[in-house]
Amino acid sequence: MNDTVSSVLLKILKKHGIRHVFGLPAAQIGMVMDGAGRDPWFSYMTTRHEEAAGHMAHAVAKTTDSMAVCFGTVGPGATNMVPGVACAWADNVPLLALTPNNQSWLIEPNRDLLQNARQLELYSAITKWNACIRYAERAPELIERALHMARSGRPGPVHLDIPCDIGAAPCTHDLGSIPTIAPPRPAPSGPDLDRLVDLIRNAARPVLIAGGGVVRSGATDAFRALVGLTGFAATTTCNGFGVVPGGCPSYLGGAGVFGGRGLVRALGEADLVVAFGCKFSSMIPVNKPPSYPVPKGQKIVQIDIDAESIGRNVPVSLGVVADARTCIELLNAALAGARYAADASWLKEMLAEKARYREEVEGIADAVCTPNTGLLNEAAIARAVARLIPDDAIVVFDGGQTMEWSHTFIQPSHPQRFVFGPGMGHLGMGQPFANGAKAANPDRPVVLVTGDGGMGCTIQELETAARYGLTTITVVMNDSYWGMYRPFAEMLMRNDNFGTKLTNVDFAKIAEGFGCHGEKVAQLGELAPAWERARNSGKPAVIDVQCDFTPHPMDGFWPQVVMSGVNFAPVQM
Repeated sequence: MNDTVSSVLLKILKKHGIRHVFGLPAAQIGMVMDGAGRDPWFSYMTTRHEEAAGHMAHAVAKTTDSMAVCFGTVGPGATNMVPGVACAWADNVPLLALTPNNQSWLIEPNRDLLQNARQLELYSAITKWNACIRYAERAPELIERALHMARSGRPGPVHLDIPCDIGAAPCTHDLGSIPTIAPPRPAPSGPDLDRLVDLIRNAARPVLIAGGGVVRSGATDAFRALVGLTGFAATTTCNGFGVVPGGCPSYLGGAGVFGGRGLVRALGEADLVVAFGCKFSSMIPVNKPPSYPVPKGQKIVQIDIDAESIGRNVPVSLGVVADARTCIELLNAALAGARYAADASWLKEMLAEKARYREEVEGIADAVCTPNTGLLNEAAIARAVARLIPDDAIVVFDGGQTMEWSHTFIQPSHPQRFVFGPGMGHLGMGQPFANGAKAANPDRPVVLVTGDGGMGCTIQELETAARYGLTTITVVMNDSYWGMYRPFAEMLMRNDNFGTKLTNVDFAKIAEGFGCHGEKVAQLGELAPAWERARNSGKPAVIDVQCDFTPHPMDGFWPQVVMSGVNFAPVQM
């Protein structure tokens, strides 16, 4: 049987160990679908919406050492997939996005064909690299290049646009003619390493930060060893959440600002901040004036595999271009037996500040219900869910107010057991993230915590879960609001018609309609039995927990950083 561009594509995916292919049926990419569907080596699943295909591929990369493929049809399918790919772009997650196109002789310039869109330009802004395969002879080269680009340096999504006639065109390729190149692991220079060792040994108030680059380079164990070796205060970004275990004695809390006031204070008082694989994006309270300025005398060290990222968001005293794992392992060896000038009393005070913050959030959870309505509060729910999640589970957070409380009470045991999209932070990623995580890790429990707003965005993906037997457990905190904007509407704008109030949806019944297990819970004591029934149902399960919007102690971060400098006032009519 003669090979085509489509069959060569599948062979190259297999060569690189890429098994997971997610998308929505499309005639123009039908040969890829046919091949992936026939070959049992692939885990091929179709979704109910193209955005979900991108999120599922994202979750595969976050929870395994591999990457995945997503695809959508010409025009509307390609545009529908954009949010899923953009989310991966914002979090530096590798995946291959495929879009078929109309016939090569009728596009660019186009002939106003059905479902026409400028797909190459559309995806160039949200991918690390993209190309249109215009000639069958170049297809193997471009496919191989795309996969290499996705995983090298700072990873990210890549995109290939394939006209339907090119996808069906004859193509020959010797799989060994283009060797597989392992992503390079650049080491720090000798002088940079010496300078870093000197800064660490002489710092009085040092803080170590693990970012997503630590996870991607497989440096979790090395970073944990560094923290144990030095005893320094340690934290993580959202993408590095889980790198530092919850029981670590010098852990200030993780996931950036969600770590709480102890973490914020420590980063404001530290004389040395050493960040590995961290972009210092919005969630990290460093160099975010006027609320979080860099204090006088603070030295910031940024270690990153991408030279262009160093110094982009913070003023650095030392920038080191290096792979996180390589750098940390060399650093650990250089620090063996070293003495440090770190002030133990300062760390003790920062941990006491953390403890005071923990007492505050535990107190909110202890109240169980909100005083105004008597409904469960979100802190109590998040804490109760945290106690039910087994240690080996993969936890998934959707966006919105629920993710604040989830980060507060739910600590993943390992960064590859946690999926969230902090870069874009948009709603609706939760259920497809959970589906993708379960598809890639069928033997692990997968738990999603979401709100009613986020769940409503991609609720159709419950049918995907039911169809493929992806037995996730989804907890919906159902407060019938776009929660994060409720204070904005009620306290700042004082507008009853701002658009934040939602209908109270019965998600349990909807879940049952999709072929899932569904239960509604109104009392905290009902949650554990409902959880046990969900776990034993043998189906994807949804537990709809009726609750009330619950302000979070760190809510002030949003106006201080995300909306800094914007003077909101009601419109005068």
